[in-house]
Amino acid sequence: MYMFNLTDKEIAISEAIMISELIKGHLSEYDTDKVSIFIKALSNYIEKTSIESPDALLQEIRKSMEENNYHRALQRMLIHMANMGTSEEALAVRMYTTGDIARFFGVSVATVNNWLNQGRFIGFEKAARYKQARIPENALYLFPTGDRMTIREVAETYKVEQSRLKRKAEMTPAEELAEMLSVVIHYEKKYGGEYKDTLALKGEGELTPEEERDAHEWAYLLRVIK
Repeated sequence: MYMFNLTDKEIAISEAIMISELIKGHLSEYDTDKVSIFIKALSNYIEKTSIESPDALLQEIRKSMEENNYHRALQRMLIHMANMGTSEEALAVRMYTTGDIARFFGVSVATVNNWLNQGRFIGFEKAARYKQARIPENALYLFPTGDRMTIREVAETYKVEQSRLKRKAEMTPAEELAEMLSVVIHYEKKYGGEYKDTLALKGEGELTPEEERDAHEWAYLLRVIK
């Protein structure tokens, strides 16, 4: 991975502007529908792989597209890509092995490899043959329901759960019961009622991944408390 100083960053952004200006004079010679598709593809790539939310940038790109100002849209994307490619934030993206991902999800490495082959990780480029896969934390995992979650969020959820389990192992029975009751109260506030009146009423396939996780823990805690 390349490293950049401030001068390098300024040069990269200047070149992004210059390249877009060179292209500007030729855009009218190309099929605008094809140019539009290319810009939309780049826009989707930015949305799927950006560390921070790129909503403001994407809105500006969409506005330029609606005005048929393809030069402006392309220039904003090139500047953004040059800026991210030379920033410390872009270089600080954490990469995870298939073993890490398997541990986060509680599945086997073989299952993770199947997910990779099925294209369930958006923003991940498959490694060369015989090279171990590295999945960036800003990649999106696509659930069978169509919902998405960044690998960073999956990792953070795993760490929180591990921390909770560690605390639980150090608790007295009374402290553990109080902890479980506090979690149940949290879910009741989150979903606006008791389990039997909220998530329990939803059928299979109606729960989001988050609701499904909450429902499993909520139901488990109620069984243990009883």
